[in-house]
Amino acid sequence: MAAEVQISPGCTAKIRHPVAVPVLTIVTLGIYGIYWWYQINREMVDLGKAKGADGLGENATTSLLAVFPGFLILIPPYFSLYNGVKRMQRSQEVTTGDVTFNGWIVLILILGGFVIGFTSIIVPGYIQSEMNKVWATLEGGGTASAVPETPATVVTPPEPPAQV
Repeated sequence: MAAEVQISPGCTAKIRHPVAVPVLTIVTLGIYGIYWWYQINREMVDLGKAKGADGLGENATTSLLAVFPGFLILIPPYFSLYNGVKRMQRSQEVTTGDVTFNGWIVLILILGGFVIGFTSIIVPGYIQSEMNKVWATLEGGGTASAVPETPATVVTPPEPPAQV
């Protein structure tokens, strides 16, 4: 089961297992993938509203429509993915202060899917693992302004014995 994280009152996000997303997408013949794409985009919209941050999307339905039925035109899903990657990077920046999500990895995996078919199915798992970092920060009580700081520990060496 996925753990739920409170974004704001009435808005939640899910920490999903990165392997479950591609597996459920395959098992449901792509239906879960469409549902998942809508959900992660909705979660980022909710995060943007809760934190007052720009660049996290305004309407998750637009991203969904670009994927389905937009795939029939071929181009819209790639725009949706590109914009989704930018929003995911922005969500990491807003919550953790550090961007670890690499869009080039997504591009390489998708291009690899044209040569070796199964590599593109890794993309949703990678995306979910990076989004889990965002939601784990919120779950741990992180703030949008900065990464929680840990107090520095000062170690003082013992004083040498006095010589007489």
